[in-house]
Amino acid sequence: MANELARIKEEIWKGYKSIRFSAGGYEALMIIDVGANIIELKDSIRGLSLLRTPVNNLDFEVFKAAPQVYGLPVLFPPNRIEDGTFKVEDKTYKFPINETKLNNYIHGFIKNEKWKISRSEIIQGEKVEIEAVFDFNKEHEFYKYFPQEFQFKLVYNLSSSGLRQTISIINLSNEKMPMGIGFHTAFNIPFHPKSVEKDYRLIASIDKRWEQDARNLPTGKILELTEDEKQYVNKGINPLDKELESHYIMKNININGKEFHGAIIEDTSKGIRLIYEMGNDYKHMVIWNDLGGSNYVCVEPQTCAINAPNINLEDSVTGFKTLRPNETWREECRIYIEDL
Repeated sequence: MANELARIKEEIWKGYKSIRFSAGGYEALMIIDVGANIIELKDSIRGLSLLRTPVNNLDFEVFKAAPQVYGLPVLFPPNRIEDGTFKVEDKTYKFPINETKLNNYIHGFIKNEKWKISRSEIIQGEKVEIEAVFDFNKEHEFYKYFPQEFQFKLVYNLSSSGLRQTISIINLSNEKMPMGIGFHTAFNIPFHPKSVEKDYRLIASIDKRWEQDARNLPTGKILELTEDEKQYVNKGINPLDKELESHYIMKNININGKEFHGAIIEDTSKGIRLIYEMGNDYKHMVIWNDLGGSNYVCVEPQTCAINAPNINLEDSVTGFKTLRPNETWREECRIYIEDL
């Protein structure tokens, strides 16, 4: 019976190589050919659809052009780089401008790339583990902008404890490598089929807000939370009630007597909540809801601030990192449902 509960199946999803896996009452779908994006995550027992998934042809066309607004896409680097340019010591990186209106480089390139499944296994009949890798080398067209070899690895473990994500990156070049990682995680609001928007509250472990300019870049000034924003760490706010697009510094909060780092989306009418636990290396968060009218909210953990290498503050504040040759960075997140 246990073996029937944990399954792995390769399939073609709308023309893309994909892998569907289920265990512990959860089901996930990874689009291997588009950034190893977990495009679907369901709580099969409760009948919940947690992540925003393309459901019609219009959605699919948007997904092809902008995969970052669906599922669980990885961003490297996260969000925006001013003028596409930054320096690390005496080396200058110049990325192509792909946000022409604001003259920024945005959201990185590996979210669109074809990854490879390096391992897939059912563990003791009740857990599934899928490992996907992306190897970047001189053969890649983006190497002219980022001339350093590296390997990304994503490991997803699915069980009755939800979806655990472990990401790692190893610097395979012979010099320091700049590193900033984020996830543009898009959650359905509502995620319960019999709930409505007003039933939902978003709680986030935030402490300060980055002031941003007209190009959505941090000015370097760090602000106290407004009275409205303080509700994120108290009773929560409705994630679709008004337009949200703000960039925060994270700080642990107390949830049920325990330290918590991440975000929680509560369905108050059904007495359940979605927990998005983030590893402590994710020190920054963006909350964005696409003007509030599209039935989803993106809760975006980031290792560094937007445009971090260009902010004139200490790396300990901005979160900007470099990896030494052969150094590996690793961190985890987890998504699961629990009763209130």
